[in-house]
Amino acid sequence: MEKTLSYAKGFDIETNLISEDLSLTRFYENYIHQNLRRQDHILSVRTVKGGKVGIAQVNLLDDGSLRWVVNAAREAMEIAEEDPEFPGLPRPEPYSDINTYVSSTANLKPRDRADGCGVIISRSSEKGLVGCGSFSTSIREVAVASSLGVRAYNASTEAFFRTIVGSGQNTGYADRLVRDSRDIDFEDVAREAIERATLFPEAREIPPGRYDTIFLEYAVADLLRFLGYIAFGAEAKQRSISFMSRSMGEKVMGDSITIWDDGLDTRGFAIPFDREGVPKKKVVFVENGVAKGVIYDARTAAKEGLKSTGHANPRYGGSPLPQNMFVAPGNATLEEMIRTTKKGLLVTRFHYTHCLEPLRLVATGTTRDGTFLIEDGEISARVKDLRFTESVLEAFSRVDAISGTTRVTRDWWGTFTSVIPALRIRDFNFTGSAAF
Repeated sequence: MEKTLSYAKGFDIETNLISEDLSLTRFYENYIHQNLRRQDHILSVRTVKGGKVGIAQVNLLDDGSLRWVVNAAREAMEIAEEDPEFPGLPRPEPYSDINTYVSSTANLKPRDRADGCGVIISRSSEKGLVGCGSFSTSIREVAVASSLGVRAYNASTEAFFRTIVGSGQNTGYADRLVRDSRDIDFEDVAREAIERATLFPEAREIPPGRYDTIFLEYAVADLLRFLGYIAFGAEAKQRSISFMSRSMGEKVMGDSITIWDDGLDTRGFAIPFDREGVPKKKVVFVENGVAKGVIYDARTAAKEGLKSTGHANPRYGGSPLPQNMFVAPGNATLEEMIRTTKKGLLVTRFHYTHCLEPLRLVATGTTRDGTFLIEDGEISARVKDLRFTESVLEAFSRVDAISGTTRVTRDWWGTFTSVIPALRIRDFNFTGSAAF
């Protein structure tokens, strides 16, 4: 990166390097069918002169490619229009050095991944079920350097194991997302997925309508995603396409809901700085149901005379994004939530969710891999998958129970990694059946 900086003459330059070493094992119908390893580097360069900005990327790091990417960014800058709102590149600031790298994950062998997958395969076979899924580990390095003196570096590891187990239409899902691969209990993952797949042999069809619904953490992650990428960024507030633009300091959710982002909290997937090399700051979005704040990058912060909170989008030109969100736990157990539900549903997770209306955060999607009817405090039947259409904002105003435990979870799209509890939401709106 120092060499890349040296090729910039007469203008400011910022370089951002993301290197990933990914190893993956996949299995399907109780057989391992794929092993791969992929190494990739993405070097992004931003050049600045006055109010003109140019951006270019390359994934080769030889000397010729480094010269090319600087020249490409410079040429884009020279033909760009002046941007009067661009505040210039950020100045260097000290950031916290946190431990996000685990050598046991980095050194995991294909045989180790196969052994983990083998647990699901064996337990599924014993029950006459088929198991599918994947086990990936990765090493990720992120570095930022600029001609203004910014220097930031972080190395991290990730292990992600996920499985769907079932027979016919009856399926169960479970996953684990950790920094340290030794923290994955494969027997526990198998138990969770198999229990969900084998609970009741036939699925009942129920009418659409509003149901008191318990959402496991996998499903909550998808609901939280809409808040993260639509509502909690400063650009959305400034453009008045987020409810935060008109509700700051007002009650927007139930009293029990507190949501924040903290890039230094290693209970989640922390990284101490953003793509611009700005240190992460903890930002509380909603506290006890009251709208409190949004996240900023350098550009959006300058528009309000503020400092960046260290939340520049990993993609140049994108809105500020949270990277390590948390939802405060409550004090209920899942068993208590079920026992105190007169009639309702339990949803494992969602599939293919989208937002229909951003101000109210009206979202839609379908349930998947375990949807169950609760009657008189007991799970009484498996039900066929349902489509929901509901305002996430309004739904979070009707939360009446929160689990006391949390889980590191990634939404269906893989947009965010969050630390979240299970929720029970009153009168959640299901609008139809979902046939696959």
